[in-house]
Amino acid sequence: MSSFIDPADSLDPAPSVTVHLTALGHSAWQGLQSDMVFALQNRGLTHLAAPLTLILHDLLDSAIKALHRQVFRRICEHDFDLDLDGNDDHLDALYNTETNEHGSQNIARFCKANAWHVSVTFPAQADVLVWVDIPVAWDRSTCQTERLIEAVGHRLEAIPLPDVADGQRLALLKRSDTPAILQSPDLLDERSAATSFGRIFEKLGYGLIHFSAIGEIVAVSPAMLACLRLDVQTTSVAALAEAIPMSFYNDIVWGLALGEGGGVFENYRIRVSMPGAPKMSILFNVSGFRDDDAAIRSLWQAVSLDEAGTRLSEGSILSEVRIHNITRNYVPQLVEEKARDAIRLGKTELTNEERYVAVLFCDIVGFTSYVESNASSESVMDTLNSILRRVAGSVKRYHGSIDKYMGDCVMALFDDPADAIFAACDMQSHSEDINNLRLRAGQQTLQLRIGIHWGEVVIGNVGTVERLDWTAIGDVVNTASRIEKSCTPNGILISQTMRNAIAPERLAQFEFGEIFRLHVKGKWDDLAVCHVALAPLNFDLA
Repeated sequence: MSSFIDPADSLDPAPSVTVHLTALGHSAWQGLQSDMVFALQNRGLTHLAAPLTLILHDLLDSAIKALHRQVFRRICEHDFDLDLDGNDDHLDALYNTETNEHGSQNIARFCKANAWHVSVTFPAQADVLVWVDIPVAWDRSTCQTERLIEAVGHRLEAIPLPDVADGQRLALLKRSDTPAILQSPDLLDERSAATSFGRIFEKLGYGLIHFSAIGEIVAVSPAMLACLRLDVQTTSVAALAEAIPMSFYNDIVWGLALGEGGGVFENYRIRVSMPGAPKMSILFNVSGFRDDDAAIRSLWQAVSLDEAGTRLSEGSILSEVRIHNITRNYVPQLVEEKARDAIRLGKTELTNEERYVAVLFCDIVGFTSYVESNASSESVMDTLNSILRRVAGSVKRYHGSIDKYMGDCVMALFDDPADAIFAACDMQSHSEDINNLRLRAGQQTLQLRIGIHWGEVVIGNVGTVERLDWTAIGDVVNTASRIEKSCTPNGILISQTMRNAIAPERLAQFEFGEIFRLHVKGKWDDLAVCHVALAPLNFDLA
């Protein structure tokens, strides 16, 4: 139950679910998404789950940023005796420096220690989907999804909180005209389609250029000239023609690009320097076709306005797709998943996050000596990949993600500690099958040892702009690695902390060995650990 008093008679004073937040971390957001889905199911609005989840994230993001900024102001004024009254620019500069260098973790910890939080409530009342209590002032202009809120048949009300100076409750309320089902689509006739295309071109500022068969500009739309800040008159066409790089003519007008698709080309990117401003350029996405008289009709979409040094790549997007298809296997699964989540929530970068995970290390015992003695008799790389493929399959099967490969060692992360143990048992089962085959073939067996630890890690960006890893770091990771190195071949060794983290109803699925103490490098106290395996299946023959 929320400790705040309900300030509006129209809102239910008996909320069903309340969560207090000092930061929008992974675990908290996962839980809130589940609460949102449950609330939508009760209201028959599951078809609106995607947009309403985005709206909730936007509201919470803006609410927590408002809280953090105000708390940071208090820290500066009371702890450092800075006078920031009426000096918002100075406050913003200090706040941006803190968050850019250290993220929001320090401020979030201060909020938690001093009971400052944003409260999220999913009430039982049918016409109120969620409300968010903010103990500080909130600027409505920071909400980026207000138009989306209207589109999905809801409205956002900001109500003052009693006895909380500047505090507000943001209530997301269902309107009476909220659609019960999604709209059925219409087929546009030619006239309507042409009108729609025209409006899209106007809104997006698309430009049209028609080239003759030999590359002369024979027609251009005013929008194209305006995009390059040229006067909208025919005398500007010469400046436009000069600004278009020769590579466009080579690739499109005369080149091989027209040899594919019957003279049609799509998603060709070209950079055009801004006439009169050589340090500025516009990256265009160009599509078009060659008509029957060999003239080129092209559509130009401005992608980005860039200063020198901030350059997106040029050329065919199809080539970029091919490059992505090659490189995606080198990108950690966790990074790709988080990048998709970030894009869906309107973010442009991955931010550091703190979360509790099971960290699993799996290593092939004695692989270095195996390489030295078997390099000439079998493909070492094929053998390694065969084992790692099965290890990775076990991780995926039990909802984990590979953080990194380190030669013959794998590091994986799991949100559920029981899943980590199931994955480890699955790995050892596959290892046994592989070794049985190797024994029959007269080959050396390769055993696995696995160590698992549970705790809070920081998952974030490590490295420089030239080469970044988004990985888990912290004492939990180091301890899991030490546990793995102390494990016996074919075994699974876990910490007592890991065992204690398993949900009580799942403990019976495993068989745990006796707890013993392990001296771990870098630790003052010995670490309590035990071996683990799957519990045998019990068949009732009665």
